[in-house]
Amino acid sequence: MSHTLTARQALVLMYHGVGRRSARQDPFCLFVPPDTLYRQLRGLLDRGWTPLTLDRYLHGRFPRRSVLVTFDDGYQALLDEGLPVLRKLGFPATAFVLSGVLGGTSAWMAEMPDEPLLDAAGVRALADAGLDVECHGWDHSDLVNAGTGTLARNLVDAPAVLADITGKRARAFAYPYGTHDAAARRAVAEAGFEIAFSVHDAAGRYAVRRVDINATEVDATFRVKTWRGYPTIRRMSGAVPLLRPALHSLIGFAQRS
Repeated sequence: MSHTLTARQALVLMYHGVGRRSARQDPFCLFVPPDTLYRQLRGLLDRGWTPLTLDRYLHGRFPRRSVLVTFDDGYQALLDEGLPVLRKLGFPATAFVLSGVLGGTSAWMAEMPDEPLLDAAGVRALADAGLDVECHGWDHSDLVNAGTGTLARNLVDAPAVLADITGKRARAFAYPYGTHDAAARRAVAEAGFEIAFSVHDAAGRYAVRRVDINATEVDATFRVKTWRGYPTIRRMSGAVPLLRPALHSLIGFAQRS
């Protein structure tokens, strides 16, 4: 795999849930309505973007305007409301699931602890539908400054459970919260993963940057986030604390109940 080429040329989008949730139900804006997801992905296709499977992404042979779509956490709603959209468009995607809380809820978030997660049958259904089902760890533990036991549970035990369900060894890892340090990146590599994804903080093959897409996006902000220079714009705007929300307000926010 030519990782430098892949990381430079492919846009990697990070979604979480798919569905309609009120601001009270989803204070972190994690759930994108199905019609919005359809419009966003349809727009990418109409503008000439090539959607990638994880395998094609890893091989690094694809057109310059290529996109890998990922979904974190493994919510039941991805199967119920996201998969029909992906099927309708013929759009591949990669789902990062939490092996230790299958069939449970989003208890790691005190503000929204009750969102249902896929059980083993749901994970198998995603894999059978053609999605790449990959590893997000055991229970959404932050791996920064993690001890050896936590690292082993998230990077050894978690993919072993997934392999029992899907029949395939996980090739990719996504850091919970997008956070990582040198020890976590080294542990991911030693665990046999081919690649790992962060969110905003990139650090080579084992912390590839993704662009987060959330419930507040309007068509204009989604287009901005697909610009090749968006990570640089975001980083520069972060130096001025009020600039980013001001720009977002100027462009617009999706209305939420």
